[in-house]
Amino acid sequence: MRKVKLEVKAVARRFADPAVSERLIAALTDAACEVFGEEARSQIWVVIAGVPAERWGIGGKPLS
Repeated sequence: MRKVKLEVKAVARRFADPAVSERLIAALTDAACEVFGEEARSQIWVVIAGVPAERWGIGGKPLS
């Protein structure tokens, strides 16, 4: 099986507590295994990117 790469981007402050990233990685990996099968677990990569609020825009305006 080829690798499965899941990428998550969110406002950086969401990841201030390292435990949040750990829980998100575990939950996303578990969800992908439900779809692709448990044998895929070792090939599932989760990448989390925290984006500063001033670099995130919604409706033409920055969040900050």
